[in-house]
Amino acid sequence: MKPSKPAPIDPPTPDEIARQTARFRALIAKPTRERLRTLVSACHRQLDQTIAANPPRQEVACRMGCAHCCHLYVSATAPELLAIAGHVASWPEERRTALAGRLAHASQVTSGLSPAERVRLGHPCPMLEDGLCGIYPVRPLGCRAYASFDVGACERSTRERDAAAPIPVPRINMRSRRFLSHCLRAALGERGLDGSSYELIDGLSAVLRIPDADARWVAGEGILNGVQADP
Repeated sequence: MKPSKPAPIDPPTPDEIARQTARFRALIAKPTRERLRTLVSACHRQLDQTIAANPPRQEVACRMGCAHCCHLYVSATAPELLAIAGHVASWPEERRTALAGRLAHASQVTSGLSPAERVRLGHPCPMLEDGLCGIYPVRPLGCRAYASFDVGACERSTRERDAAAPIPVPRINMRSRRFLSHCLRAALGERGLDGSSYELIDGLSAVLRIPDADARWVAGEGILNGVQADP
């Protein structure tokens, strides 16, 4: 399952990239936990607003309870993983324990697999609860941006576990995700922080195991060492 090649769209200009990176960088002048949460919220909000302000001519097929794309490889930056961990920390103990069990099982069967191998495996995201995303308010950029015009194509790709199946996606979603991801990584790097993106399951598992993960990550501790990172 991969996005089909969208129609050409103007790439962001160097000035647009510089301005957005500067805005993100300003939010983490002092990278506390609260400022990291603000950074992630600002990044996600901008993506959501950009998508809402640029509706495609064709209706998007995505609906609540449709979880075909929730079998894909997903990566997230460390601040996004930390924001998800903070969200999960507010859950009742029983719900957190259930998630920990699903994460452990998913890690056993998916760790180290490539995106194409993940599609062929067909294992669902452990964040799913009764077919719905349990971390929907803080889902990472990759999940927020992914959408499809053809639920049939998604269903066939999931059923046949076909990593090469073309999925028609809104071009503004992909453009905005690439733009914001680039600026987020750049802003983190310019503050001396790790701007890498990490595989979601193992990354979140690592963060949830570590006390004071936010402070230790900001201090430069390699809390995500050993977790699969995007090239």
